[in-house]
Formats: sequence, structure tokens, C-alpha cells
Amino acid sequence: MRENDSLESQSLLLEKTPKRVLNQSGFIKSLTRKKEFVYSEDSGLNRILGLHDLVFLGLSSMLGMGVYILAGELATKIGPAMMLSFIFAGAASTLAALCYAEFASRTPGTGSAYAYCYITIGEFVAFILGWNLCLEFVIGTACLVRGMSAYLDSQFGGSISNWEKKHFGMHFKFLSEYLDILSFIIIVIFSGIVSIGVRESTIINNTFAIINMVTIITLIIIGLVYAKIENWSLSGSLNPHAGQGGFMPFGFSSVMEGAATCFYAYTGFDTIATTGGEAKNPQTTVPLALVLSISLAIVVYGSISATLTLMWPYFDQNLNKGSPYPYIFEKLELKSIKLVVTTGALAAVTGCTLSSVFGMARIVYSIAQDGLLFQPLSVINRITKTPVYATIVSGLFTGFWSVLFNTEQLIDMTSIGTLMAYTMVAICVLLLRYEDESMETTSSLKKKQDYNSSLRRIFNTPTIYKEPNELTSTTVRYATYIVIMVSVMLGLIFAFGINKLMASEPVICICTVALGIIMIIALAVITRQPESKAELKFKVKPIPYLPALSLFINIYLMLKLNLRTWIRFGAWLILGLLIYFAYGIGHSKERKNHKSIPVKKY
Repeated sequence: MRENDSLESQSLLLEKTPKRVLNQSGFIKSLTRKKEFVYSEDSGLNRILGLHDLVFLGLSSMLGMGVYILAGELATKIGPAMMLSFIFAGAASTLAALCYAEFASRTPGTGSAYAYCYITIGEFVAFILGWNLCLEFVIGTACLVRGMSAYLDSQFGGSISNWEKKHFGMHFKFLSEYLDILSFIIIVIFSGIVSIGVRESTIINNTFAIINMVTIITLIIIGLVYAKIENWSLSGSLNPHAGQGGFMPFGFSSVMEGAATCFYAYTGFDTIATTGGEAKNPQTTVPLALVLSISLAIVVYGSISATLTLMWPYFDQNLNKGSPYPYIFEKLELKSIKLVVTTGALAAVTGCTLSSVFGMARIVYSIAQDGLLFQPLSVINRITKTPVYATIVSGLFTGFWSVLFNTEQLIDMTSIGTLMAYTMVAICVLLLRYEDESMETTSSLKKKQDYNSSLRRIFNTPTIYKEPNELTSTTVRYATYIVIMVSVMLGLIFAFGINKLMASEPVICICTVALGIIMIIALAVITRQPESKAELKFKVKPIPYLPALSLFINIYLMLKLNLRTWIRFGAWLILGLLIYFAYGIGHSKERKNHKSIPVKKY
């Protein structure tokens, strides 16, 4: 009896112990569970968007405030060299767009980078990325409606803002000077328009996009006619705000800081990536629309920034009146053109706001559909076939931000959310390109391991593995982690120690060279691993160098953003974590697909 009792007690003990371990590891598994993507023509949304609709959607998102307001602000901070800032930011955005394009080809669903990350890395990181995308769209849209409010106010001689300052003035350094009630009214109206239906909002968006493009072409032509090349070589003594003068009056560092801000101008292209559930043939049209729209945007911003500073001295762009164009045309005695600019600007900001509200609602809807945000946000209206609740709630939340913060504060916050999303997409591309559904298990590869040294396995030389398997995928994963860490350290050196590097300080130079060598070795290891054989209509090339370059540039530009931006971002992140652990982790729809493994009884 005692022996049987002893065996029973041991059995009970063994049963309890694995359960505790399982419960502890279950929490980690819930954070890393991945979403299985299943493509369906019937997404519940109205699948009517063609290639031209997607391109117009992307252009409307990108060619708004950046053209009419941001260019003037950057001119006084960077000088004529802001053209380089726009081109550099555009090139970096192109790298990110190519990574987006591959994922859109692989998983053409609603949700953009959030969905890509959920499928590749896991739920927790995907939620953080999705929450950052919400930040990007919410703050970006708030910035747009704030700009539209300023434009409408200028048409009434500033009477609206004066009334708001008088009755709703605020005196906090980290907030706006006054509560912008007009911007809240604007976002409510636009949320209502987007809720009506995809077809209706697309027709309105395309119309305003065409008006905007005609206006931009007109501005570029006028800029070329009145261009004076000497405005790129002005002396710094002409004005106390002229810096050192010349093409780059504030140094190369200001160009790179400007590039970090210029990302705001290109943030809209990922709106296209949110339309997978509403686009026709999304595996082809979404990648193509991404590449076409951002290529056109780079040409526009390069041309606008060049002609703007050629027409008039960079240090006199009259920021107090919002857009620099009315002021410059008045100085050039082209008052009749001011109406054209005002019309185009209003059309641009209107189209940009529409597309931004559209993308914002789709991100919120996608996260809620997976159960990570509140369920009502995932409901699609039977009549309009749009996520009405997601559109209205995100619109009201956006209105709250537009009321409290000014344009400059909002632009910086938009940039950090965007750069974070770009970084995660680049990582996802690196990981997913070297994985395959039909991977060999570790046990089946055990004999191969015994016959090959560790170093030869890591570099896969001579070519041991011709198909992706568990070992090669794990190798790529760890090598990618090394690339990320090295990118952060190199980013810190280039962001804060560039002067010491240029002065050839031994310690900085040695660290830079050592990190560069580690980066090369890590990329060489990834290059030697077999790629996935999955057939995609678009693939990033060259792999892994393009995603790695995108990763490094994004990290570097994030480090160039100011401390207040990081503090606001931290507060936003804390709010997201509270929502996830209080609601999302328990309501996730993937829980039923990742049940606990039964405990073995001894």
C-alpha cells in the first residue's frame, strides 16, 4: 500500500510540475503566436479599387502638407539643401516601399505592416507595430486637419484663430497655444464622408488628387520661370537667419535632421498597403501602386524644394502665414496666382485627409478584427460595407489630438511611428524570405549536423542545404538580430558622434570599423542560406542588402528625432501596452488556434 501510495504521490507531483512550467511558458507563447494568413476574395469589404485608384490614394496621402507648408518650414532650417533632405527621405522610403510591396504580394490583406508582422514575428510585436501605425495615421491626420484649419482661417483674415485664442487659450509649452475647435469639426466631417462608402470617397479623392497635381505642375513651371540660381549661393551676412550662406548654410547635420522630418511627407504611401481587402487583384496592383506613387512623390518633392528656394531666398519664406507660396507670389507681383495656390492647397489637404482617414480606419479595423482591440471596431456596416465604428472612433480620437497639439509637434510624432513601422517591415522581409512551409525538422537534420562543423553549417559551405529548413531559418533569425544591434550602435555613432568620427578619433574609428566588419559577416551568413521557394509576383532585390540598408537608415533617422518626441512616443506606447494586457491578450482570436499542449501523465 505504501509503495502504491508513493507511486501515486510521485505521479501527482510530476503532473503538477509540468503544468506550472506550461503555464509559465504559455504566457510567452501567447506573445509569440502567429497569425495564419488565408486569402479570400470575399473580405467583407467592397473590393472595387483599381490601380489608378490606389496610385491616386497614395499621391493624395503624400502630396499635401509637405508641398504647401512643410517645404517652407524646412527652407528656413536647412536652406536650398532641403532638396537633398527630401530626396534622401524619399530614397529611404522607397526601400521601405519595396519591402511593403513584397509583403503585399505575399499577404494581400487589410492591415498593412501590422498584418505582415503578425504573420511573421508574432502577436505582441505585431500589436506594438499596429499601435505605432495607429499613431502614424492618427497624428498624421490630426496634422492635416490642423493645416486645413489654418488655411480656412487665413481666408477669414485670422478671425477664427483669434476667437479661439480669446476663448480657448492655453499656456503650456508642450501643447498648442489654443484649442483648435475648427480642426475637430473638420475631422468629424471627413470621418462621415469616408463612412459613406469606398466608391463615393474614392471618387471624391481622385477628383481632389487631379486638382492637386495640376496645381503642383503649375507651381513648378512658375518656379522655373522665375528661378534665380544666385539664390543658392547667397551670403550668410544678408540675414541673421541665413546661417553660413550657400547651398548648405546650416551644415550636413541639418540636412539629415531635415530628412528625419521629411519622412512625414512620404508617410502616406503605406495607406495603399492597408487596402488589400478592397483592391482588385491586390497581389499585383498593390505592389505596383506602391512603387509608382512613391516614385512620383520623390520627383514632385525634389522639384518643389528646388524651385521654391530658387524663386526666393530660403531665409525669407514667411512662416507666420502658413504656406510660403502666397507670400512669395506677392513679392514677385503675381497676386493673381495666389488664388490658384489656395485652391490647390485646399484640394491637396482635402484629398490627403480623406486618404489618411481611410487608411487609419482600416488599421484600427484590422487590429480589432483579430481581437486585439475592442470588438465593435471590427464591425462592417451591411449597407456601406465600411468599418463605420472604426472610422468614427478613430476620427474622434484624431480630433482630440488636433485640438491639443500644433503642427510642428504633430509632424515629429508622425515621423517616429512611421520609421518604427518601416523598420519592422524590413525585419519581417529578412526573416520571411528565408523560411519555408515545408521545413525539415531538427531531428531529421541531426545526422547532417554530426557530419559538419558549426562554422561550415553557419556559412552553409559547401552548399549543404539547398532548401530552407529549421536550422537555416534559425541561423538567419540570429544573424538578423545581430544586424539590428549593429545598426543601432552604428546609428548612435553617426547620429551623435559624427564629428569625432570625422576628426578620426581612434576609439570611435576602431568601433565603427569593428561594427562594420560584424555587419558584413552577419549579412554574409544570411546570404549563404537558401531562400524560400515561394513564388511571389514581387520580390525585393538584392536580398538581404536592401532590407538591411532600409533597417539601418530608419534606425538612424529615429535617433535624429528630438527627446520630446521620444517621450510622447513612450507615453503612447504605455497606453497601448495597457490596452493589450488588459484586453487584447485575452480576446485574441488566435488563442483558439494555439491551445496548450496536453500534459503528459507519468
